[in-house]
Amino acid sequence: MRDVLRRYNANFSMSLLAGTLALSTVAGAQEALDDPIPEPIDSGHVRIVLETSADGMTAPNWGSDVPGCTNLQDRLVVSDQDGILWAVNIDTGDRSVLLDVSDRLVSLGVGGPGTFDERGLLGFTFHPDFANNGLLYTYTSEPVAGPADFSTMPVGVDANHQSVINEWRVPAPSCERGAVVDPTSRRELLRIDEPQFNHNGGTLAFGPYGMLYISLGDGGAADDQGVGHVPGGNGQDPGNVLGTILRIDPQGSNAANGQYGVPVDNPFVGDADAVDEIFAYGFRNPFRFSFDAYTGEMMIADVGQNDIEEVDVGVPGGNYGWPIKEGSFCFHPNGTEPGFVFNCGPGNAPAGLVEPVAVYDHDEGIAVIGGFVYRGSLIPNLMGRYVFGDYLQPYIDSGRLFYLGKNDRIFELDLRDRDSLGLVLLGFGQDAFGELYVLANETGTPFGDTGVVLRMVNGQGKAPNRFRTHLSGSEEVPATETRAQGQATFEMNRTANHLSFRLIVANIEGVVAAHIHCAPEGVNGPVGVTLFSGGPVSPDGTLASGNVSEPGSGNACGWGSIGDVLTAMRLGNAYVNVHTLANPPGEIRGQIR
Repeated sequence: MRDVLRRYNANFSMSLLAGTLALSTVAGAQEALDDPIPEPIDSGHVRIVLETSADGMTAPNWGSDVPGCTNLQDRLVVSDQDGILWAVNIDTGDRSVLLDVSDRLVSLGVGGPGTFDERGLLGFTFHPDFANNGLLYTYTSEPVAGPADFSTMPVGVDANHQSVINEWRVPAPSCERGAVVDPTSRRELLRIDEPQFNHNGGTLAFGPYGMLYISLGDGGAADDQGVGHVPGGNGQDPGNVLGTILRIDPQGSNAANGQYGVPVDNPFVGDADAVDEIFAYGFRNPFRFSFDAYTGEMMIADVGQNDIEEVDVGVPGGNYGWPIKEGSFCFHPNGTEPGFVFNCGPGNAPAGLVEPVAVYDHDEGIAVIGGFVYRGSLIPNLMGRYVFGDYLQPYIDSGRLFYLGKNDRIFELDLRDRDSLGLVLLGFGQDAFGELYVLANETGTPFGDTGVVLRMVNGQGKAPNRFRTHLSGSEEVPATETRAQGQATFEMNRTANHLSFRLIVANIEGVVAAHIHCAPEGVNGPVGVTLFSGGPVSPDGTLASGNVSEPGSGNACGWGSIGDVLTAMRLGNAYVNVHTLANPPGEIRGQIR
């Protein structure tokens, strides 16, 4: 088991939990960290290509196979945020409606039609014995319709909406290709008041022992404060369900409402200060979690506030720290101003909090999107690695795809068929063979028809003339202290006489030049190709793009043709350097791979 489990003290007492509720998160003299994690996420050695399996959807956010139905192994069931559960043939791209719950949802678009929203059809899962009982479960954002089973709302104040877990049935034989959900079969398991529109969690998944797990965010707004948030934050109150992952038996009946069961081995059963249904708490917005199909390990992606995104391993009874901590840092709510992170000192956080296995900061993206541990066969280099991503990195206007490498270090997947994902990342799917799918659209909203399902396939040996690099100050020789970052992509044509490129930068000022230099990693070399000159400029996005047909005249690299540049790139003997007024020798650099 991972180091986080060894660090976690499973025997901490409820007196510690009670102390956690009263613990002050005030940072005092602590200062906000301007760049909490200076090290950039590097491109890894796993190369993939994305193939379109289906398109024309709205905002697909979760995908699953149909357990027990061997005749449906070519099917990926995909939830669309606007309320449609699609049955997608992953070989042909054909799709049909398995269930339509759009009429149960709140009106989507917090700013009106066409705008962002975190509500909708957020998740679903099939019962492990679906082939025999035909049962599946949905997580929907619905209008307030009567008393909730769980609520933090003050008396007389309405919730923004209610998160509802419903059970549905596909009539027997449920594995028939044309079978659909009986719309009259709905059975409501539980209903939860949500104070605001955001931070809803939304994953439903059955664990290794047949219990149903449900992720819930802290209730919304920001900093776990405001109406519907208890003092100290919902995340740190195991006496309410917001900011938790629940564990229930949907076929049981010993819950307070009689509609589901509470497993007797849940970690807080019998504790008067905690909700029996809670499996773990201290989350901000655990939008996505999944279980490794081979080991049963629970991987959780908890969306951060202003600075840190994190990946966790699920531990029964674990407290994951929000809002005392954001990722591996301490968090200060900062009154009415934006909250911030700082390095924890003595007394800032209680002992026993579960530490994340991986974190990154908002130089790399803005919201972690959890995925799956890869257990397919198409990409051997990815076997056993957790695949996840980020919703959007603003300066490249694209979502990103990551995986955890050795020692849980985060790497970016190397996309061999495109410069970047080029879409907003909304979720992942996993089929009956363990293969993974990227779910995305162009807008990041639950409107339109740009939603796609993209199958991840092996990219080793493909697009041999495509290269990329991530630029940072830490790659300079000597290293520079800067928040600036960049990304460069290159593609050589088949005859090796034409090089296309795009260079994107962020958090940088006074750029005067950018070049391809010739030298291996850790060594400075001369200029071989000019990508940009002029300025000074301070872009936050594309610095330069275009085509190059020959290297610089008389360059000291000895490159006489673009083919020589290609050879240097293949050998790892070329790097991109961006020069600024503040750092004329170079402020950010990246070795081309």
